[in-house]
Amino acid sequence: MSQAPSDKRIVASLSGELSQSPIARKEQVLYSHLIEGLTEYAVFALSPQGLILSWNAGAEKTFGYTADEVLGKPFDIIFTAEDRASGAPQNELDTALNGAATQHDRWHVRKDRTRFWGTNTIETLYDESHKFIGFTKLVRDTTVNHLALQKVHDSEQEFRLLFESVKDYAIFSTALDGTIEKWNAGATALFGYDSMDMIGHNYCELFSSEDRADGIPQCELDNASTVGSALVERWMKRKDGSRFFGSGKLTQLNPDLDGTKRGFVKITHDMTELHAALEHERKWSTTFQRAVLPAGLPLITGLLTDAIYQPGSEDAQVGGDWYDTVRLPDGRILVSIGDVSGHGLEAAVVVGVIRQIVRGIAQLHADPALILDAADQALSLEYPDVYVTAWVAVLDQVMHTITYACAGHPPALLRGADGTLRELDRAHGLPIGLRGGRLGSAQTVPWLNGDTLVLYTDGLIEAYRDILAGIARLNEVVGKVAFEAWDNPAEQIKHLVIPNGSPDDVAILVLRVDFDLFERQVDRWRLDTLNAAAASDLRNRFTASLPSGKFSAADTADAELVMGELIGNVVRHAGNSSEADVAIDHSGPRTVVHVLDSGGGFSYISRLAPDLFSEEGRGLFLIAAITSDFHVDIRPHGGSHARAVLRDRSSVYVLEASQ
Repeated sequence: MSQAPSDKRIVASLSGELSQSPIARKEQVLYSHLIEGLTEYAVFALSPQGLILSWNAGAEKTFGYTADEVLGKPFDIIFTAEDRASGAPQNELDTALNGAATQHDRWHVRKDRTRFWGTNTIETLYDESHKFIGFTKLVRDTTVNHLALQKVHDSEQEFRLLFESVKDYAIFSTALDGTIEKWNAGATALFGYDSMDMIGHNYCELFSSEDRADGIPQCELDNASTVGSALVERWMKRKDGSRFFGSGKLTQLNPDLDGTKRGFVKITHDMTELHAALEHERKWSTTFQRAVLPAGLPLITGLLTDAIYQPGSEDAQVGGDWYDTVRLPDGRILVSIGDVSGHGLEAAVVVGVIRQIVRGIAQLHADPALILDAADQALSLEYPDVYVTAWVAVLDQVMHTITYACAGHPPALLRGADGTLRELDRAHGLPIGLRGGRLGSAQTVPWLNGDTLVLYTDGLIEAYRDILAGIARLNEVVGKVAFEAWDNPAEQIKHLVIPNGSPDDVAILVLRVDFDLFERQVDRWRLDTLNAAAASDLRNRFTASLPSGKFSAADTADAELVMGELIGNVVRHAGNSSEADVAIDHSGPRTVVHVLDSGGGFSYISRLAPDLFSEEGRGLFLIAAITSDFHVDIRPHGGSHARAVLRDRSSVYVLEASQ
């Protein structure tokens, strides 16, 4: 039997022979209180033969036995049947007597026969004279920790089996600097290197020399360190020098418990065939989509325009983004931008369809809300499984207004000449194809000299993980770009907002108005409709304003007749209003004339008069008959807006009158 270690705490015998020393009894009382207070630990004493001599509250809680039930009984009642059969209880006692390691982790049994994993220690016990009197045993329920560790162990084992069994994917792990530490059979099959070739080498050797020179491997490591993982699709090289297009994610392992950073796991597979197929479709989709986008933006006096379209960098297929700007026959400007759901050739085809629908409806009735409603009906019939977000506006340089409607698209930004920024919001419009017959609405806002309108698709702001951060960045950039210099502002916005590109397609359209330049091409008058002499003088000035080289005598006579009918219509229908503002726009190939008053207002679209012998409506029918186009709209704040396209020798001119 070994001697009691000199540093072991000597306690009073628990066999009944208590010390008579007052100090010893005091220590024993304190010790007993301490033991009883350990309710989360089972603490009890054993005789040299292994009989239970004491049993604290923690033991009762842990095992379910009361002290009366276990005192004097062998302590093997807390062992499993397997451990009792193997002699584990006696082995614990012998181990403690021999002074060896005394901690044992094993399954224990409660009174109700349930099991728990217990971490326990057993030590020898001596009295004041160093006489061996038994053992002390401490047991703690560590089932939760044990099961968690077992789960980790099982997971690691499963990972090792998976790591080695996956043949179609190259899986390898690296240190923080990219040095390869593990290499599976799939990596050998894909790259041609066995584990001895690669372990200890940096994984950058798997990249092409061009990518290594550009620092792509280090960028991948840096990105994975920053955000946790990085997806890279690159051409990679095999041992025999051949290349394949690999798609793989590099993921950083969770740090150690002390916070120390760990390395990475890389999973790569061969996508060469799929990449070739997607590139083929991408080529055709891109070609088709660029064909349906405008070849160039129209040259419009007083309006600077710039646009850019960039296919997404992540998806191998082209998306369905578009932008458009067109001058309508009456001189107003139609602008639109949108995004078709999906990718590939079908999305590009739908872009062409929607763009032509928008243009076609605008030729008949330039109301953005009506345009979107018509597009919704057409798309629902032809492509019921596709939806489109869009933002459409009609810009009126003469009226200085922007009338717009939205179909679930990000709002346009209107930047004032003073740098103020305003969102032209969504106006609660659903995307085209999802409206289900619900009609949209249009809004009209003032258009001031020097204002810049910025339209964009969501690829510009969704490149950020946080879309609100993307919107904030866009607003910041639009507020800072010097539009006055007009040096490719659309490209500047793209570069400043998404310098590394976007996984989705991006379209940007920028328009800036210069009314000072535009007004040089406009004649404006105010007419007293009750003053016959003033009307005659206006007629003469109107005739003089018509370009003589374009209008024949007959054309001029027709134009005078149109003007007379329009002014007469104002006199007859404008109510108490006795004044009209007239403006003639010569800024483009079509001349646009406005006559404005504050009458009751009415609408008219060119059509055959219901009764050819009736005086009612015959004047408007006459105007429609001798012009290329004519219709009347109600102005937002009262009055009517009539537009007529005059016939001339070389082209169609527009006479536009607002009443």
